[in-house]
Amino acid sequence: MKNIIYCDFDGTITKEDTLRKFFTLFTGDKWLEAEQLWIEGQINSQECLISELNLIKNISQKELEEFLETIEIDEYFCEFYKFIKNRNYDFVILSDGFDLFIESVLKRYNLSDIPFYSNALKLNNNKLSVSFPNSNPNCLRSSGTCKCSKITRPDFYYIGDGVSDVCIAKKAQTLFAKHNLKKYCDENKIDYVSFKSFKDILNYFADRGGFNAKVEGIRIR
Repeated sequence: MKNIIYCDFDGTITKEDTLRKFFTLFTGDKWLEAEQLWIEGQINSQECLISELNLIKNISQKELEEFLETIEIDEYFCEFYKFIKNRNYDFVILSDGFDLFIESVLKRYNLSDIPFYSNALKLNNNKLSVSFPNSNPNCLRSSGTCKCSKITRPDFYYIGDGVSDVCIAKKAQTLFAKHNLKKYCDENKIDYVSFKSFKDILNYFADRGGFNAKVEGIRIR
């Protein structure tokens, strides 16, 4: 049976939190009110995203595409993905973000073979709307995408950075964490491997697998 790695997208694979950058660009700081209510647990993820999108009254296809062209991924992610793919690991993105964003970014970096689960974003008549095909009524956080429900077996790796990762983080065999997820793990005594970029994760797998290789810019021992 293949090893499997599940991974967050926004702020984990991408250099910046894509949603934060998007809503800041098109709403200023108006979106922060709903975001804070979500962080505090007063509204769920679905309510938060709907409220934030409703702040954007008009957006064109061109504006959306121009924004997506600004999204960059971790400079070591492609090397990491090639490395694990060649060593029989499955890799799946679990995101509480938007499919249009993920599809666009993966395509630009020639990574369209990566499967993912996310919320579904539509643009019709310059108006954005979202649906939640991967929600779960039993989700403890009422997330748009219930990440825990997508786990196919108990022994998995997980890579994440934020609030949407806290439930699945508790279940991972090995957890890689940064930013707010790392802080949450410290506060709740959850074991994790700290990382700053996919260079750190790549070297982790290389060291433990006994591999001897050299990836661009990385010495794998």
